[in-house]
Amino acid sequence: MVGIARAFFTSALVYGVVGMLLGLSMAMQHNHSQMPTHAHVMVIGWVSFAIFGLFYTQHAKSVPRILSYIHFWLAQLSLLGLVVGLWLIYSGQTQYDPVAAVSSTAYALSFVLFAIIALLAMRMPKV
Repeated sequence: MVGIARAFFTSALVYGVVGMLLGLSMAMQHNHSQMPTHAHVMVIGWVSFAIFGLFYTQHAKSVPRILSYIHFWLAQLSLLGLVVGLWLIYSGQTQYDPVAAVSSTAYALSFVLFAIIALLAMRMPKV
């Protein structure tokens, strides 16, 4: 596994560990107020990013490098903003709702970009 595939899968592992630690921390403190933050870290950070990494393992040569880098950085930065926004919101600082809203919109755009990349790559013959 090399390049963008490795970058996505490595970040997925990091998010998986962070999500698990957040879940354990909530359980030990009997305070589950950050459950939405935990869920987003696990589903987007761990699951989606791992799937992106596995996709790029198989199809990276069929994808223009610039598109895969745009996808990677848009997904990373939007997830970071979303997690920070959610953390602040569920810590009682609801004035940060726009951070989460803008970040989720950016992540949705990164996912639409991925869908386009995937559909185009699957239509091309494998090189």
